[in-house]
Amino acid sequence: MKFNELPFHESLKKALDKIGYTELTPIQAKSIPFAMEGNDLTGLAQTGTGKTMAFLLPTLHRLLSAEEEEALPYALVLAPTRELTIQIAEEAKKLLEFTDFGVATIIGGTDYKSQEQALGNKACIIVATPGRLIDFVKNHGLSLENIKVVILDEADRMFDMGFVQDLKYIFHKCKNRKQSLLFSATLSYEVVRLASRYLNEPIEVHINPEKVITERIDQTLLHLGREEKLPYLVNSLLNDQIEGLGIIFTNYKMNIPKIVSVLRKYGITATGLSSELDQKKRIRLLRDFKAGKYKYLIATDVASRGIDIENIDVVYNYDLPQDAENYVHRIGRTARAGRKGQSIGLCSETDYTELERIEKYLNSKIPVGEIREEYLEFPTGEFTPVFADEVIPGEKKYQDRERGGRGGKPRQGDRQGRGERSGDRNEHRSGDRNRHKGKSGGHPPAKMSHPGGHSHGPANEGHKHPAKMTHHEFKHGHPPKDGKGKHQNKKKEQGKSYQKNDPRRNLFDINEVKQSKKQKQSIWKRILSIFKKD
Repeated sequence: MKFNELPFHESLKKALDKIGYTELTPIQAKSIPFAMEGNDLTGLAQTGTGKTMAFLLPTLHRLLSAEEEEALPYALVLAPTRELTIQIAEEAKKLLEFTDFGVATIIGGTDYKSQEQALGNKACIIVATPGRLIDFVKNHGLSLENIKVVILDEADRMFDMGFVQDLKYIFHKCKNRKQSLLFSATLSYEVVRLASRYLNEPIEVHINPEKVITERIDQTLLHLGREEKLPYLVNSLLNDQIEGLGIIFTNYKMNIPKIVSVLRKYGITATGLSSELDQKKRIRLLRDFKAGKYKYLIATDVASRGIDIENIDVVYNYDLPQDAENYVHRIGRTARAGRKGQSIGLCSETDYTELERIEKYLNSKIPVGEIREEYLEFPTGEFTPVFADEVIPGEKKYQDRERGGRGGKPRQGDRQGRGERSGDRNEHRSGDRNRHKGKSGGHPPAKMSHPGGHSHGPANEGHKHPAKMTHHEFKHGHPPKDGKGKHQNKKKEQGKSYQKNDPRRNLFDINEVKQSKKQKQSIWKRILSIFKKD
């Protein structure tokens, strides 16, 4: 279905022509007609499927087509993060270009005065994060009694971030609402409960996430050792040029300055999105990234939702996400607005449990790509570093940690930054702990042990190729004990030489893992055995 086939208000049609939207996405085609009729609606769809236009277009059409002039503000959109709120507001402004209506963006980290001015500038729609909106209602006299349409975007994430009571308070204040639209990537218990309480016989729209992924995103999985990830990433970015932009995801906030520093050393324009930045700097960084100042953005899951940039050509998972759903959110940053995209996962011995969860969630195997042996060591030659004088977010804490100082201790993020906590809380699992001593933060090692089997002296004796590790070593990070309960020789063997793309590079012998699980007695059986002894 095309946008010009729907009876939108003339000003919206002009705006859509200028933006260049022609074809509706599945979620838009299914939800817009119902929403235009004034029905309450729940939309279940993954990120990157076009949900923003699915709720903005029908809402603005109903406002502009009303027979009588509506009191303002007419609609309220709630989103979990500041970045997502800003981007929704930008889309709304584009649609309202040929009208005299405005948009008010209410978020933390910015001054109240400019937001109050936006509210007074004929704002027909408020786009807000829950916390700052409640602050405006309680302390700045903002009334929500005129709100006719309430929209919740990324509802599941708002519950994850602890906004349950905030949402109930806001719904209570919007007592004259006529329509409610709820969009979510998953249907959790809290999402269903909220919908049943505040939505009136909502129409359910569901888009299959697996279909979206397989149709538009070319996925590849590369099995690498922990110490092979960074040189392989550098070589890939230098040799596999892309026209658009790329995002590199890591589970650990403290990895960001390391990756950014190494990429810049090799002339790759990269920057990091971290909770170390204040809100104004984060907004400016995202704008610079969108404008092309930086080719690659390194981020944790704080960026896996809410970054709506059309020309993301590739997503790298430097670490596989610990939450299987976040895999879909991450790779959903590419292949937006009907484009094709590419996803590349770097999977090491510390990621094998995540891989199992992800493939179970997708109900399919991620295709395994061929390893290019020449990419396993950092490139040699002369490179012109970029942004040498620019401060990298979190760099000081990273350097302190490298020196054994206390500066690397991560601080607690604010309410809007909770999306990073799921990765940060397990930071002790990071492969950084096994870094060879003596390496400085931003400088890659000169020599590495790799599948070619060449020995580079004592500095590499502590490195064992992951393809030679046992399942016990994957899980516990040390050799198994011998029959007397003592550790076997702690000095690890040098990895044997494997041919290119030898199947033994696959670190995940699922049958072995399942067998080891069968041998373990369940906790429930252990509890029963205790009672039987009594």
